[in-house]
Amino acid sequence: MDKQDELFVVVDKNDKVIGYHTRYECHHNKLLIHRAVGVVIFNNQGQILLQKRSKNKDLNPGLYTLSATGHVDKGETYVQTAKRELTEELGIKATLKREKRYLAATEQETEMNCLFTAKHNGPFYPNKDEVDKVEFFDVTKLKEYSSRLTPFTTLSLKQLS
Repeated sequence: MDKQDELFVVVDKNDKVIGYHTRYECHHNKLLIHRAVGVVIFNNQGQILLQKRSKNKDLNPGLYTLSATGHVDKGETYVQTAKRELTEELGIKATLKREKRYLAATEQETEMNCLFTAKHNGPFYPNKDEVDKVEFFDVTKLKEYSSRLTPFTTLSLKQLS
């Protein structure tokens, strides 16, 4: 289970830091905009890598999300967080391209998200505490999986189109 007392960076709608709140508070109060990252990995065939979230995650357990995701820790930048999440969740390093920063609001939470892309064909070494499995999907067939994607994933993929 995710540490509920972990401190997240809370920002205003302009991404200015206004404080720090726990994971629990941020995931139970949509007014607390907190920083997060998403990394979308493509392989040489143009397929997208998605990870199936562990059933132990506090939000959206067992659903598919972006290749790597995470919250920005106090003192971290967006790019530092993206690199850390690639290592923690997939056991890899990759050259990141910053695509977009945007406000992502779901029924559960509100995040200031920074989206990155990268190219990598594997191998991947998923962290079993966070990730059940990873697999590449044909981008044109992702709509078939929409009911199995997290709300955050759906919002993020729209930002890339």
